Amino acid sequence: MFAQGRRFEEIYDVYAIRVLVKTVTDCYNVLGVVHDMFTPIPERFKDYISTPKPNLYQSLHTTVLSKKAIPFEIQIRTWEMHMTAEYGIAAHWKYKLGINKTSNFEKRLSWLRQMLESQKEIDDATDLLQNIKTDLVPDEVFIFTPKGSVISLPQGATVIDFAYSIHSEIGNHMIGAKVNGRIVPIDYKVKTGEVVDILTTKEQGNGPSRDWLNIVKTGTARNRIRSWFKKEKREENIVEGKNQLEKEFKRNLIILGDDEKEEVLNLSLIHISEPTRPY
Repeated sequence: MFAQGRRFEEIYDVYAIRVLVKTVTDCYNVLGVVHDMFTPIPERFKDYISTPKPNLYQSLHTTVLSKKAIPFEIQIRTWEMHMTAEYGIAAHWKYKLGINKTSNFEKRLSWLRQMLESQKEIDDATDLLQNIKTDLVPDEVFIFTPKGSVISLPQGATVIDFAYSIHSEIGNHMIGAKVNGRIVPIDYKVKTGEVVDILTTKEQGNGPSRDWLNIVKTGTARNRIRSWFKKEKREENIVEGKNQLEKEFKRNLIILGDDEKEEVLNLSLIHISEPTRPY
């Protein structure tokens, strides 16, 4: 409370009730009953069922006034959602084993896999830790694509983060963005309810800027930008390597036919592409 600079009367979840039900339909039915029994406080309702958090948390949150005008929060979720919220994503698998086996488990582990994949692209473990902290930030915004899909991002995320959350190719070929039909700067921070349209180009030579690394908020966007530069730098090194080989051939008076020269170059590329194996 003190850290956030809020007064006691601004704290609405001093008292809280959690309701656990069997189905998603029951969640919304209970919500209707609650709002009939008590007066809901405006702008204190959050639907994390239709728009889950990045860490796959799901629940309905509403704050109401009691008969004595005391505010209290009510959380409504299914037992399955409760298992995930209380014990982590992996607990969902154990819960599912007792009910039925579905492919939902794969979806619920996608966020965890994404973090593990990020680790492969990050040299410094501190960066990975920062990415996890960023993606788990509780304050979120919910943005719409032009087709009506909802994308959730951390507070402070930019249109670049939005582009990379859709697909890495969208981000890599991004040249601008429109928010609610208007052109916005590349560092524009998206807000809940806005419709974001990413402008892209198919022209060769276009790609992300290194300055974007200082603009983006999410670890996903940062890692994909770095990955793009690593790939581009590798291709540049290959071209430079070919030029160096050509110079060495000439310096040592080595004359090769076009086919022989191409074979040597290909063998060199295979050699430098092989990962170093521990002995």
